[in-house]
Amino acid sequence: MYQETAGSGGEARMNKKCGKCGTTLEQFYHTSLLGCENCYRVFAAELEAVLLKLHGKTVHTGKTPKIGDIERQLLFEYETLLEEKESAMLRGEFDEANALGGQIRQLYLELSRRGLK
Repeated sequence: MYQETAGSGGEARMNKKCGKCGTTLEQFYHTSLLGCENCYRVFAAELEAVLLKLHGKTVHTGKTPKIGDIERQLLFEYETLLEEKESAMLRGEFDEANALGGQIRQLYLELSRRGLK
């Protein structure tokens, strides 16, 4: 699947092998699959080159939603109430869980109105 460029180590490099599972670099280039967690260390340089070629970078730069402070607070409160309701149900405090459910519904409606749920 990935092509080894000429002059970059040749056949000896393609026979590079993971000491734990036996996967070779040639197998990785053919299947795009690694055999175990140790392969990531053994083939680190080669994986970096592949990631750079595919994605244009080798470092993950996640994104956060572009929402305001109020929306972020509402989402936090919503998640917190869900956890509190689950905890109340596990403790057998069903009246408390029911009350929390009402608050959760109200927050869900507000989040839906703002396009966040």
